[in-house]
Amino acid sequence: MIFISGVHGVGKSYFCDMVKETTGIESYSASTLITQKKHSGFAKDKLIPDIDDNQQYLLQAVDELRSSGKNFILDGHFCLLNASGEITRIPYDTFTTLNPDAIILLMEKSEVIADRRKERDGIEASVQSIEDFQHEECAYAKEIATEIGSKLFISGGAGDLAQAIDFIKAL
Repeated sequence: MIFISGVHGVGKSYFCDMVKETTGIESYSASTLITQKKHSGFAKDKLIPDIDDNQQYLLQAVDELRSSGKNFILDGHFCLLNASGEITRIPYDTFTTLNPDAIILLMEKSEVIADRRKERDGIEASVQSIEDFQHEECAYAKEIATEIGSKLFISGGAGDLAQAIDFIKAL
């Protein structure tokens, strides 16, 4: 399993579509898998009150996907905004259990993400808050990759997505 990470609006879904078109590897959104298992969705404001509880639903869904024996991509996050809007790390145990073969962290200019979030979600996020979020997402991705021995590719933006796909093909 390959874990694709990045803050809301960085382009994870777009990238996963590119990967599927290029390699045929299916991708699944962590939030969609959680929603299906939990039978309830997430708020449009991207604030998540029950981050820890949701991980059990995710792990159950990923176990079922793994039983197919096929490689797949999981599109998710290392950090989320809790109910108070604070950047919160997803529990470490989630990633030791997921144990991805590789991690790709998508990064982008904070101004670009702010524009996308306003256009797509109607959310006004400050450039500084996005920078802080990306910084924490990156720090935790590096920490997790080192701890679990997973290969890590950090994308600097839309200009190097082809390199990220090459990274996947080389696995």
